[in-house]
Amino acid sequence: MTVIAHLSDPHLDGSPQRLHRLHAVLAQVADLPQVDVVLVSGDIADHGKAAEYEQFFDTLPGDVPVLTVPGNHDLTAPFLTALDNNGRPASLNTTVDVLGLRLIGLDSHIDENDEGELGHAALEHAREQLASTQGPVVLALHHPPVPVGHEVMDRFGLANADDLAGIVHTHENIIGILTGHVHSALATTYAGVPLVGAPGIVSTMRLGSKTDPIADADAMPGLAIHTILGTAISTVFHYLSPSAL
Repeated sequence: MTVIAHLSDPHLDGSPQRLHRLHAVLAQVADLPQVDVVLVSGDIADHGKAAEYEQFFDTLPGDVPVLTVPGNHDLTAPFLTALDNNGRPASLNTTVDVLGLRLIGLDSHIDENDEGELGHAALEHAREQLASTQGPVVLALHHPPVPVGHEVMDRFGLANADDLAGIVHTHENIIGILTGHVHSALATTYAGVPLVGAPGIVSTMRLGSKTDPIADADAMPGLAIHTILGTAISTVFHYLSPSAL
């Protein structure tokens, strides 16, 4: 059994309020009886500033592996610098192997663009990592490759979703895809496998395509806990109580 604590969209901006929300979510993770890997599926920084990334990496737990992928608010150069400064592989596409499961993180962001795309490097990383394992694999990226029913967010999904589908159809050991971006819990299927998105930490997307504002910053932050047994994924979405903040 492998347990993934899936966090997304902290949007750190240097303020104590947003950092506190991330701290509160990580405190919930620390209370769990088993966590084998922490996934943060993008929009780590709100403005892509070096100080925002340092704030993020200073907050991470040191006792479990952490896989991060960039989101549309992240910027390549400062993110790579922060990874290197914190002793992590300076790559936007990464892999963690834990308890027989391979978690492959794929870069879907484009600097200063809300839309997503899996570029050549991301697609090649996926193919290379899949070619070297026969065990179960979970893919992680920021942008979901499916519409979510919100007229704004659906303009900024994954542009080359068919490329991702082709990879999934080619490799039967891919058992799921994990995403962020929409600041809301998401559960569907894509290319025949489960696709699950984590709630937002900084805010929650308002329902019904509401855009004034599009996100509710007063909503409680949340996370997803994925328990993987063999090829089956079970997910529990958890939202913090006001007392946790």
